[in-house]
Amino acid sequence: MKTLIDRNQVTLLFQLQEIIKEHRAVVIAQMLSYLPTYLDYKFQVKATKDLIGVVHDKLLTLKNGNADLTKYDGVVQQVLNRSVTHLTNEPFYLEIDEYLRPYVSAKQLNLV
Repeated sequence: MKTLIDRNQVTLLFQLQEIIKEHRAVVIAQMLSYLPTYLDYKFQVKATKDLIGVVHDKLLTLKNGNADLTKYDGVVQQVLNRSVTHLTNEPFYLEIDEYLRPYVSAKQLNLV
């Protein structure tokens, strides 16, 4: 459970961005432990050693990058309009899937 201090909208959004970044890092860390299963489930691909390596590296890049609040607009609107917001994993998986899709597709075609 995290608490945001509502001093002003800029401060609030900065705090939210940091919380989203932290939570995304947790989701990605967990995903890395079952990556072959996730790739098969989500993208219907056989997780070769090369594909796992590419996706692993891309996930680490995403994990260490800043969170783009435009990808979390639903969460932002909830925080701005409600006193309590429950953060689910769904927006994180949507961002991760969107981020990985080009790499998984290109790897399937042997373009990466």
